[in-house]
Amino acid sequence: MSILKFYENRDIFVTGATGFLGKILLEKLLRTCNARKIYILVRSKKGLTVEERKNELFRCKIFENVSLKNSDISNKVEFIEGNMSQQNLGISSSHMNLIIKNVSVVFHLAASVKFNEPFRDSFFKNVETTKYLVEVCRQIKNLLVLVHTSTAYSFCNRKEVDEKIYTMSRTYEEYRIIANLQSDHSIEITDENILEGRPNTYTLTKAIAEIYLSNFCRDLPIIIVRPSIVGCSWTEPICGWNDSLGGANTLIAAGVKGLISTMWIDEGKRLDLIPADTVINLMLAAAWRKTIIPHRREDEIPVYNCTSGSINPLTWRKLLECLTVLCWNYPSENAFLHPRNVSKRNYYWNRVCIAMQHYFPAMLYDIFQVAVGRKPMMMNIYKNVHKTMKVLEYFCIREWMFRTDNVKKLFNSMSTEDKQNFNFDISKLSWNKYLENYVLGTRRYVLKEDDATIPRRNIVLFHLAKLPFCWD
Repeated sequence: MSILKFYENRDIFVTGATGFLGKILLEKLLRTCNARKIYILVRSKKGLTVEERKNELFRCKIFENVSLKNSDISNKVEFIEGNMSQQNLGISSSHMNLIIKNVSVVFHLAASVKFNEPFRDSFFKNVETTKYLVEVCRQIKNLLVLVHTSTAYSFCNRKEVDEKIYTMSRTYEEYRIIANLQSDHSIEITDENILEGRPNTYTLTKAIAEIYLSNFCRDLPIIIVRPSIVGCSWTEPICGWNDSLGGANTLIAAGVKGLISTMWIDEGKRLDLIPADTVINLMLAAAWRKTIIPHRREDEIPVYNCTSGSINPLTWRKLLECLTVLCWNYPSENAFLHPRNVSKRNYYWNRVCIAMQHYFPAMLYDIFQVAVGRKPMMMNIYKNVHKTMKVLEYFCIREWMFRTDNVKKLFNSMSTEDKQNFNFDISKLSWNKYLENYVLGTRRYVLKEDDATIPRRNIVLFHLAKLPFCWD
């Protein structure tokens, strides 16, 4: 059975569909897969009904073409009010009956991606919510596959990461005790023995979720997909589409805005960037593949490292060289500075450059704002930028070898037609073109800037580049 045929007239349940990756998954299901019904779990939002949230989602640019081709496409999507943090996901009994009776494929994309969240909060949002979803899946009568979205960095305490779930020094139950879920007080985890060599609670709790699935949920047909650093779309549904300010998008947006003139980076290291639509195509194909092979409880849960480093590597040097040119060619309407020689290999020299190339011009700008009766803002902007950069530093000076044997086997098992419809082979991706679309997409869809403003800003930026705090 082809992948298209597999999804045809099928009922699918999705968590996290209003997020960056979730939107791309939903659009792909509607445009290509001809599913019968897609159930979307959403939390109640103050001032908006579930139907209003649905309309808000479909006003997103990513759904424009699919809506034009079929004005009734939204009728295939049913928003279900619920909450991942509650038993049965807070779903009403009537909706639960629909899911139990009709759904056969589940995609779990909901997660907290706040890197430095208190451990208790991150554990609850990334581990306990997965447990609640599993309990719902156990009630589904005809479940064929549950796709769990993790991260390639769940075991980033290892230099080489295979497509397997590694053991940890503590069990799920022990981490649950540490998280102290019964308490109303969040706790910060600073003990390196608890993080086990990881940089933050996000990667830790993603690893714990994998351990939980492996130890307690093998009765279910589960697969785990681990994306690395997710970037904008490559080709689908729009080249360069992204709408969030998380992860790599933050770095690109700050670059376009001219806010980054220095970063602590080892230019020779690989940056494992992966296009968002590649991740979704892999998920859809891997789910199909799982249903072909008979499920056995004693088998290991299949894991797919959705990464680029071992297939089509991109170094930080290559990225920064491209961005320097692209941020000059396609600057933001309100670009602050033009960065040159951004990377600094020495931590302390980078701190000096932050003072000279970030805070000094920001202070001058704010003094001018106060002088003309406006509110100073640039110092506060840079405080937020540096908070994000601090989180990213761990990944800027290290690299990993992610094995992708399962990904390659999956692609080779697909028909020519399926490879075209669900392409996740990034060996043919041109990073130069991709990054150009990334910058343009950030201007259009994140910063909401018209391409017509580019020529005028080029002239302004040319003069800004001559200022003394733009020195190499």
